[in-house]
Amino acid sequence: MDEEVVPRDSFLRRLEQRHGLSALVALATFAALLVGVLAAVPDWRDMLTGDDTPAAPAPVRTISAVPVPSASLGPGLEAIDLVVRDPAPDGDPADVDTTFSPPAVEITVHNRNARRTVVTRVVVTVEDSAVMKQCASQGGPVGVSATYDVTLPLRPATGTEVRVPVSQQQGSDEADRFALRLGTPARESPTMLHLYRLRFELEADGDTTRLPAGTAVVAVPMAPSDGDGYFWSEMYDSGEINVDDVPDRDRILACMKDNSATLVRLLADGAELSPDFTAIKPVLRL
Repeated sequence: MDEEVVPRDSFLRRLEQRHGLSALVALATFAALLVGVLAAVPDWRDMLTGDDTPAAPAPVRTISAVPVPSASLGPGLEAIDLVVRDPAPDGDPADVDTTFSPPAVEITVHNRNARRTVVTRVVVTVEDSAVMKQCASQGGPVGVSATYDVTLPLRPATGTEVRVPVSQQQGSDEADRFALRLGTPARESPTMLHLYRLRFELEADGDTTRLPAGTAVVAVPMAPSDGDGYFWSEMYDSGEINVDDVPDRDRILACMKDNSATLVRLLADGAELSPDFTAIKPVLRL
């Protein structure tokens, strides 16, 4: 007997012949279509509730690699010059009793603002300091006043700040030059020298931003002179000045060479020097 071949759709036809099944299939088909429509419309809930307000977009984070600069960049001043002045004799330089004017630092500023600017403070910071004794006496002491407009501590710690009240006004696009005279309290000895490497900054118009004005080396009451027994220099190295027969030679040489090392440290590059210190720097020997 030949095997009966059943058509592939015979099962579906039998289902269709059952009572009520055609309506079930139609309902299932409609449900499938409805699910597809709802999936294609993300805000279907709003459509059903009648809310026409569009959904808010997801927040977007913007990451910037370059920081946004502040609107204020300080008082709008520019420090354009810093000059160190050596002490000058008030009388005859040959007179041992002649007093000297104090060393001074002059600062020139330019106002780049469109309005008037007032410099209210000069902040003087001690970057380094030293006390230098005369190792071998070469003459009488030089008298000098004990205090000046700016009084520096005799032995300040590194980082010590001295705030100097000033009142310097500059109109728009104007330049101004002012000076600070530097001194100390009464020193231990008239021949004792106090050396300072100082950083100068300006404050203006109540702004907390400080304007750098430069670094300078000063000495009170004055810079040591070559050949005066303060430091070891080329003239001693070359034999121009012979110290072989001086009393207490070893102590004096050690003292002078120690002072030379101190000067090399203080006069390092990066600071403005007065004419006296400029002349000293190349002749120093250790």
